[in-house]
Amino acid sequence: MKRKSLAFALVTALTLLAPLAVQADWDRGGGRERTIVARADAFWPYHLRLADGRILELHRGTIINPTGMTPRWGMLLRIWGHRGEDGAFIADRIDLIRRGRGERDEDGGR
Repeated sequence: MKRKSLAFALVTALTLLAPLAVQADWDRGGGRERTIVARADAFWPYHLRLADGRILELHRGTIINPTGMTPRWGMLLRIWGHRGEDGAFIADRIDLIRRGRGERDEDGGR
């Protein structure tokens, strides 16, 4: 039982530290895969600006989950992508982690 508790604590700690490692990985070069967790600030075709001012590029085939979602101000997102040849971050997949501040469910609830 103690081993299960220890394993759970270790996995939880690593999960909480992962966003810090992701942020540090942003400025490194190369074309390998990266993950970013951040709040959306603005979205327009093929571009997403994050709350910290970074701008990501999207491409045909970028997956946005849940299907049909449009990233909007305040939404917390997990973004998988890679660094392009010009140094820009190119998003391959965007997942909504939770609704942003003041956003309502489709039935009108908060």
